[in-house]
Amino acid sequence: MKKMHIALLLLVIGGIVGMSFFIKDLTTQETFATAAERDGKFVVVKVKFDKETPVAYDGLNNPNYTVFYAVDQDGKRSKVVYNNSKPQDIERSEGLDLNGYMRDGYFECTKLQMKCPSKYKDDLNAAQKNLPTGDSSNTYKY
Repeated sequence: MKKMHIALLLLVIGGIVGMSFFIKDLTTQETFATAAERDGKFVVVKVKFDKETPVAYDGLNNPNYTVFYAVDQDGKRSKVVYNNSKPQDIERSEGLDLNGYMRDGYFECTKLQMKCPSKYKDDLNAAQKNLPTGDSSNTYKY
């Protein structure tokens, strides 16, 4: 074989090996019920933080262990164990994407992504005051 053929073959093999590292991230959105059916397979569950139950986190004794409850899109509530420190302002997030595995009655989260609340959502009147009204006093002159 020519050197060019060997180089192309190695490039293809390297690409396949490289893509295999990212195959875990190519999962579909699941619920807690469908994650339980997948029996230990890596899934992504889109949930809302359950504000009725406080977050269990002890930064002094075990800083890499956080427990909270979340509700999925079907309304099913589940315990979530996150083996990392408590994310700042998790209680204020609009939604969470939990990456991990369903275990014996709880979800073991390996990666968590928070959806930030909109800073304009709560103060609609203040935002409307900043809109131009059409009179010449609010227009910019360059």
